[in-house]
Amino acid sequence: MKIRSIINYIVLVIPLFLAIIGLQDEQFYIYALSFTAVTGGIQVLLALTMLFKYPGNLLYIYFGVTVFFFLIWMVLGSDHSYIFALPPALALFLTYIIFIESQKEKIVKQP
Repeated sequence: MKIRSIINYIVLVIPLFLAIIGLQDEQFYIYALSFTAVTGGIQVLLALTMLFKYPGNLLYIYFGVTVFFFLIWMVLGSDHSYIFALPPALALFLTYIIFIESQKEKIVKQP
């Protein structure tokens, strides 16, 4: 679980870091926006790996909302920019799930 947590934090920090660099050079804003798609993909892969080892309602909710986002995006298109508030919320939600599962793992390992 520790490796998943580290990977998750790294992919969350990179777009933020690029956006901060973008204050000096606007080209980095495009890199930050592009890397958010990579972040989403990596987080879905992390969630899939967790689903087999730590199945739980929170992961099913995560996947349900993820599928809902893509369905809404396909139906409405990118004209409705308010739906793009969902991916950052999903990123935070998966971070929360990883934190909860790591806490459960620590409790189980205690003698």
